[in-house]
Amino acid sequence: HAFATYDTFLKENAEMLKTKPAPKVAIEYYRHGDMYMFDEFQTECELRRPEINNLYDVFVAIRDDEMAHVKTMEKLQTELDVSSINEGECDVEGVF
Repeated sequence: HAFATYDTFLKENAEMLKTKPAPKVAIEYYRHGDMYMFDEFQTECELRRPEINNLYDVFVAIRDDEMAHVKTMEKLQTELDVSSINEGECDVEGVF
């Protein structure tokens, strides 16, 4: 999963990433940008505006976004009881 990949990358490169500046686009996005319903689709009630001071912080924010996506999808699937989007219309037997 993407969270694990970013987490490994952060652990292996923390020292170097902390010495690199954060790209302006990341600072704008996480601090001031139009995050297109970013907070509306979070599973937690806390507004999330991560502190972005260097490239390490950017990757931490991206990693944490990935976990938020997982939690949101799990919640949507659980609440909607989604078992199949195609409702049996597709013959997928034997594909796996």
